[in-house]
Amino acid sequence: MAKQNLSIGSSANDGTGDSLRDGAIKLNSVIDEIYTALGNDTNLLVNVGTPAAGQVLKWNGSQFAEGHVDQLSADLNVKTHKIVSDTNEDVNIMPGGTGDIKFWKGGAGSALAYVDGDDGFLKWSAPYPLLTDLPDVATHHGMFAHVHDTGHGYFAHGSWIQLIDATSSIGEMADVDMTVGGGPSDGQVLKWSAANSNWYPDNDATASGGGGATTQNLFEGINADTGSTTASAPTDVLTIAGGTNISTSIAGDTLTINMTGTLGDADQNLFSVIGSDSGSKTANSATTTINFIGGTGITTAVSGDNLTITNSSPNADQNIFGAINGDSGTITAGSTEASATIAGGNGITTSVSGSTLSIVAELYLTSGTTLSENQNFITNSSGELEAVSTPAVGFEISGSTGTGYNFSNGGWTGSGNPTIYVYRGFTYRFNNTTGGGHPFALRQTNGGSAVTAGVSGSQTGVQYWTVPMSLAAGTTYVYQCTIHGGMVGNLVVV
Repeated sequence: MAKQNLSIGSSANDGTGDSLRDGAIKLNSVIDEIYTALGNDTNLLVNVGTPAAGQVLKWNGSQFAEGHVDQLSADLNVKTHKIVSDTNEDVNIMPGGTGDIKFWKGGAGSALAYVDGDDGFLKWSAPYPLLTDLPDVATHHGMFAHVHDTGHGYFAHGSWIQLIDATSSIGEMADVDMTVGGGPSDGQVLKWSAANSNWYPDNDATASGGGGATTQNLFEGINADTGSTTASAPTDVLTIAGGTNISTSIAGDTLTINMTGTLGDADQNLFSVIGSDSGSKTANSATTTINFIGGTGITTAVSGDNLTITNSSPNADQNIFGAINGDSGTITAGSTEASATIAGGNGITTSVSGSTLSIVAELYLTSGTTLSENQNFITNSSGELEAVSTPAVGFEISGSTGTGYNFSNGGWTGSGNPTIYVYRGFTYRFNNTTGGGHPFALRQTNGGSAVTAGVSGSQTGVQYWTVPMSLAAGTTYVYQCTIHGGMVGNLVVV
């Protein structure tokens, strides 16, 4: 309603102002508008008592009255402004009960950092996938972070420095070089290299006296052609004694063994016994002579120190083979030039290269059929082999932390940790192509104990599981990465 003023005329009681009725009508219109705007047409719903500085009008359930702002009824958008306090006063954010104080990532993100209402501790989730995903080290100096790919923690100080934990190898330390000599071997120790300022693997070469405070035995045991001795104390003395025509002496650290007899021995027989296809000869003196006599087609001659044995008759050509028998049929050589052909049959090929004969056995498959991993064979009515799926079911497993395990083969393709249905009595072959990056474990529950019945092979390679017939239908196990617990899916027995 537009504003209306009461007309009071030009002077008192001059008859030019509003009549009492017109004035009352205007006054009632104003009162109606006030009660409509500030009330419910019957009662005023605004009650201003004695407001204090900073108070506002707020609804108390029956009317608007003065009071402080102590709760929001909608989101607060500070835009470019800040939430501030008086000088040296705290800014307190206090949820009721066990509610959390959450810090959100953008308008459509999630609360990755929060103050836990149960214990009041600041908690956050920041699993950076790769080292290259870590934020700028200069801007975030002193920050701690976790890299999922390496499984380690890092802190920012000039660069992202890896933290050593219970799963770390000693070789990850900056002053340890485990690559020296191709890596450590059994029994080696770490030694300090002053030139390279690092520790490296090497043999445990002890110092004098065994490197300890006690004197060690010079020897443990010594054996001779006859007799032996064992050191029983650090002061045991080993005597090197001369024998017939032998003398020994020590000068400083040198042991000398000398022959004292006449240089050389008595003449020996050139041979003791020589045998032949028929007959033998025993030498009875140092001058006994043995003669090499030729036989049929053989001549012998001695020139200087050389004995020559010659085939003096030409050799007659021989058949290269007498007879060759096959599974069916046979061939007999009729001359030195007779030939035998090695022919291939079903699934067999032959080839000759130089002096090499190669015989290769191949699978005789139905025309157009090719084999792939995890397939088996079945014979058709023509005696040919066909590649088909049988109760041995194979899966190729791939995937990553972000997408979960992916399955292929076995007649289907599934991704993102799909549910796998298995049949009792069937054998399942799981080929984990991710290797050690995501070990593939069969467990009774999420994070629980391992399934062992019927399981063999490697979690990081090919693993087999023959489903026991004793399992009830509906039994549910899980497959799970032993490093990343979120890579988990169900195995349901049907």
